[in-house]
Parts: sequence; structure tokens; C-alpha cells
Amino acid sequence: MHRKGRGDCRVPENNRLNGISKDYLDHGDQSVVCEMCHAKLWNDEATRGKRKETKVTYSLCCHNGAVELPPPVRPNPEYEELFKSNTAKSKFFLKNIRRYNSMFSFTFMGGKVDASINKGKAPCVFRMSGQNYHAIGSLLPKDGAKPKFSQLYIYDTEKEIQNRQTIFRDTDADTSAAEKKLDTEIIIWLKEMLDRQNVLVKTYRMARDVYNQQPTTDLKLRLICSRQQDGRTYNLPTTSEVAALIVGDIEESFEPRDIVVNKVGGKLEYMNELHPSYVPLQYPLLHPNGEDGYRTKIKHRGVEDDDGNKRPYTTMREWFAYMIQERVGEFSKTLYSRRLLQQILVDGYTMIESERLCFIRSKQKELRFVTFENLRSLKE
Repeated sequence: MHRKGRGDCRVPENNRLNGISKDYLDHGDQSVVCEMCHAKLWNDEATRGKRKETKVTYSLCCHNGAVELPPPVRPNPEYEELFKSNTAKSKFFLKNIRRYNSMFSFTFMGGKVDASINKGKAPCVFRMSGQNYHAIGSLLPKDGAKPKFSQLYIYDTEKEIQNRQTIFRDTDADTSAAEKKLDTEIIIWLKEMLDRQNVLVKTYRMARDVYNQQPTTDLKLRLICSRQQDGRTYNLPTTSEVAALIVGDIEESFEPRDIVVNKVGGKLEYMNELHPSYVPLQYPLLHPNGEDGYRTKIKHRGVEDDDGNKRPYTTMREWFAYMIQERVGEFSKTLYSRRLLQQILVDGYTMIESERLCFIRSKQKELRFVTFENLRSLKE
């Protein structure tokens, strides 16, 4: 998942002086384009090109044409300008993008972020320790507790802006009055944008409306895991596909990876990394429409039947490798998100490792059989 840029220097040891390179190694421009997925690559990344269906493809971006995903949904022009322009508003937004994302995130990360490493004027580093996971709380906070994360979409929404600023306050004591005003304007604008177009936000707002009309009703929210649409074509689900409101007792059966969020309760629900809403719930600013993240059963290009295919589906590693590429004619919010990009790369790495460990645990019989067969063939 590491991308080499122009500033990534690789120089011989004898060319270094006191740990600082005397020379600057320029990798040049991204002059190579994958003819299958249109990813832009540096020459050093394009050493393993293959020809498939008369097109030159590469393993780094789309696994030599095997991975086929829908293009990202283009944000509205005003939101795109926040990532690309050089205005004071854009600079302030990008400087605080991790904070803004935490304000509107539905879930929280279990790993401990090491903030002590970012001191001085060196480039920002995102470092996390401990076990990482995403957890989601109940629809409403306990009596006397302050709302957090997804609860901010339902509880005390008359003071929603103030609540979000209070919980995720800026620790910089030198913030000027103009920056505080700009901060409030950005938060209000982001809230209104997500209310208009994010299917997950709309679902929680529906839960808020039901709660306001019937405060004593036993209300639950089911976050649905399964998707009926082809993952190679559609990545923008409807509200009914991502979640369902449940009033009263639960009578229908759920899939194992579905998440049922209760109205009130101290128990946190841990989300499975394979849930399609795992990434958009944590990163609403990178998925402003609530579009799906990684999900299982996304078939490789050209695969229509599982029979005879050893690996017919896109893996999580392939999905992340595809999504972090810069492509011709596309705008990637993720690649422009600076410190939030660092966070999602670290988060994605832990997701990939977690999926690998889960695969090893669940496939012990098959793995032992393969190992035994290999040992027997060597003995013979």
C-alpha cells in the first residue's frame, strides 16, 4: 500500500551525510497509464506490465485487469473545491480534516492514536498502537451522558453544531476569532451536505423523527450487510439497502454480519470488517453519499460463474490497492485528504491483516491438509 512519490529518496549509503541525503532523487511524473483501469503510475511501479485483451495492464493497480470497480461518485463542485483550491477556507478544512471527519463519523476506532510523535515542524505522521476495530454505540446516550458519534444525528439535534464542536474541540489555543467563525461555517455546511445526500445520515435522521414522535417506542436500527447489486457496477445503495428501522420486537432473521443498534444501552456493537458500511460509517467525508466500501462477493472481471475459478472474488487488499490509485479523468477525495489519507491507510492495513487472520482461523482443516500433502510429496 506504499506509494513512491517524488520526495521518496533512495540513495546509496555513501551519499548520505549525518543522516541527510546530499542529493535529491526525482522519480519524474506518473507517465505510465494502465490501459485497463486508467491508473497513473510511475516508471518504477510499472515494471511488471502484462498484455490482456490487447491492453497493457499492471498488478499494482488492478491485479492485471482482474479487479473491476465502479468509478467514484464525483462530489458536488463546492465540496471538490474544498480539497483542491488554495483559499483560506480550503486550507483550514484540510488542516482540520481528521477532526471534521471525527465530528461526523458514526463509529470510533479502537486503536490508540499516538499524538506525541507529531512535534516540531516535521511532516505529520499517523501512528496507532493496540488492537484496532470499529465500534458503534446505541441510538441514544445513557441518562446524563453526552451524545457521541452516531448519537449526534439523533439526540438533541437543536444543539447539534455546538455538541459536535464541544466534543471534538480544537486543542489549538491560538485559534483566532476569524478561524472560529470559519470553523462554524464549515461544520454547518458539511452537516447540510450530508443531510441532503448521505443515505446513512438520512437513515439516522429517520430514526430521530420516529423517536421525536414516539419517544417511548422500542426502536432499533438494523445495518444490513447483504447487497443484491453487482459490486462491479453499483456503489451507491439506496436507504432501504443500507439500513432498516425496527419498531417493537425483532421478528425476522438476520445475517451474521448484520448490526442491530438498540435504542439505549451501554453495550458497544463491534462491526465486522466485511460489512459494506464499515468504511463509510467511519469516513463520511470520503464517502459523502454513503456509498459502499469493501464487500465480499465482488467478482473479478470476466467472472460470471464460480466453477473452476480458484480466486473469483476481489480481496480486501486488491480493493484498497485499486481505490488509492490516481486515475485519468477521475477525482479522488481520498488522495487529496492529507492527514485523513494517512489514517485510512493505517486503518485499511489493519483491516487487511484482520481479514487474513480470520481466513487462517476459519480454514485450519484445509490449510493443514495442504501442508500435509506438500510434506508427503516432498517425502516421496
